[in-house]
Amino acid sequence: TAHKKDTHRQTMAKTKSGGLKGFLTRAGASFYAGGQKLTDIGYKVGVFGARVGFIVTTTAIVTLMPLIFEIGRESQTLEAEKSQVKDLRSQGFSDRQLEQMGFMASAIRPPSVAMSN
Repeated sequence: TAHKKDTHRQTMAKTKSGGLKGFLTRAGASFYAGGQKLTDIGYKVGVFGARVGFIVTTTAIVTLMPLIFEIGRESQTLEAEKSQVKDLRSQGFSDRQLEQMGFMASAIRPPSVAMSN
């Protein structure tokens, strides 16, 4: 019986290590290990991407938001000056006088790009 057990163990070792069954067993284990490695790499890439995204987003907010607010404020100032220029023109002031008073040129005369033919 001891000889039969040894023979049985040898045939089991051969089927696990060789043949189609052995190949499929090794391939499955290899695919599983590769999947685990790719999962680890994917997680690390994701964490790195999240950090880079956070840095880019916060930098953009800190630098662009004041610029956006300033552009809005400047457009409000321009509209207020245009209104004042319109009132002063109705009182008879010329463009030269309005320029001497310190009004912006864009409030006195619209840019040539905005003029319609």
